[in-house]
Amino acid sequence: MPGELEQQKMVAKPELSITADEPHKDRHGQSWSPARVTLTWPGSESLPGPSVQISLVAAIRGDMTVTELRAAHIEAAHDVLNAALLSLEGVPTAKRAKQGVRR
Repeated sequence: MPGELEQQKMVAKPELSITADEPHKDRHGQSWSPARVTLTWPGSESLPGPSVQISLVAAIRGDMTVTELRAAHIEAAHDVLNAALLSLEGVPTAKRAKQGVRR
């Protein structure tokens, strides 16, 4: 039925959530903001939707606005995801054994 098919479409844009912890200064005086960025897609009737949670640390300045801090966290999440995807490309894949056909 057309109605059933429409209800099962995957939503391309996930819900985005950013949770920041208290900022920290390193021994050089640079301030860092640890955070978690979570991307969550809706689930189906019986299965949960996929999600990705990224733990990160973003460099911050004392005069940043909330919008600038959010942008720094998103940029750091982007960097972490890029590095993760590049790492996955280098992971060797297992080849399937060829199964002969017996007669």
